[in-house]
Amino acid sequence: MTQPPPSLNEKIADILAQEDAIAQRQSWKGRLKHIWQAENRLDALKTEILTNLSKKALFTLFLIMAFVFALTLSVL
Repeated sequence: MTQPPPSLNEKIADILAQEDAIAQRQSWKGRLKHIWQAENRLDALKTEILTNLSKKALFTLFLIMAFVFALTLSVL
């Protein structure tokens, strides 16, 4: 006994489910959900930041953190 081929509606539903999963994985909410569900959240956060941000964005984050550190150090 062989299984009948999937119907057109089943194929369309499968394609839509795959596209929805990809869109959710690439969205902000999907990324946060991935980080939150990870065993090691710090490593998951580092991985998301390093793989999904451009070099310009990483440099901007570095400048912001350096500026905040310098201001904090000057107050102390």
